Amino acid sequence: MLALARYALKGPYQAATIVGLLAIVAVVLPLMGGSPLATMIITGALTLFSGALVGLVILTHGSRSGLKAVVVSIIGITVVATIALEAPMIGISIGLAQWLPIVILAQILRSTNSLVLMMLTGLALALLAIVLQLLIWPDLEADWLFMIEQSILQLKAYPEYQDVDITSNARLLVHFMVIMLGAALYSLFIGILLMARSMQSKLSDSADKFSAEFRAISFGKRVGLVAVFLLSLSFWLNQAWISSIALLLMTAFLFQGIAVVHTKVSRSKRPRLFKTLFYLLLLIFPQAAVITALVGLLDNWLILRKPANIKST
Repeated sequence: MLALARYALKGPYQAATIVGLLAIVAVVLPLMGGSPLATMIITGALTLFSGALVGLVILTHGSRSGLKAVVVSIIGITVVATIALEAPMIGISIGLAQWLPIVILAQILRSTNSLVLMMLTGLALALLAIVLQLLIWPDLEADWLFMIEQSILQLKAYPEYQDVDITSNARLLVHFMVIMLGAALYSLFIGILLMARSMQSKLSDSADKFSAEFRAISFGKRVGLVAVFLLSLSFWLNQAWISSIALLLMTAFLFQGIAVVHTKVSRSKRPRLFKTLFYLLLLIFPQAAVITALVGLLDNWLILRKPANIKST
């Protein structure tokens, strides 16, 4: 991974070559068949790494170099998609949906040198995305549910599925998918920028600097009070859009909670083992993510880390 990152930093065209190839493979791979789970994991990893490389180029060389890499990659993807899939808009769609937020967040991080300000900017972008979704696509939940119901009707043609009640579960699943959409996108892009920052630190032989930056993440009491207010409002009014925004804010505090855990674990004799176990808990048990987010929220008042090691806006 670091070898590809070093090659990408040699120039915008080298970066465009690597980023474009990774993005093209991520687009074409699902069409080639094979194991759905393996394809999903590989495609997700390629998407994350290609985005992290764009962020790395911007953090190291600036937005101009990053935009050159993105534009050349979009042209390459568009040509391949036009020839292979007859879908010329794929390249532009990837550029807008996948790389534009990364360009903005990476430039904010490069300009301010603050993970907190970058993550707060990400919150603003995710909030804007939620508002646009409500204005442009207000029937998103109904449309997704219709597509799933059509798939269920096709499954009902098979005898083994005729007595299975999937519709009620599908409604609940789609409802939570729509509510979690903003939080999921926020997690994706912040994760990509953190990966880019980590690679930048490793390539400059200052990995400890990134670790210190991450452990110092704190959003402060004001943002915490907004989160508490929205959480209370979401329970009281039971409106999907309020719940979506509240969940988005709690996702930010999930990162602060992870920073608290990293701070505590770094003092132990086996920090890597405890970090691995912690991330396994986050992946397996949703309750662990909820508890970690609450720890991050309460950290703004209880101050679970040394004040000297906390950077807040």
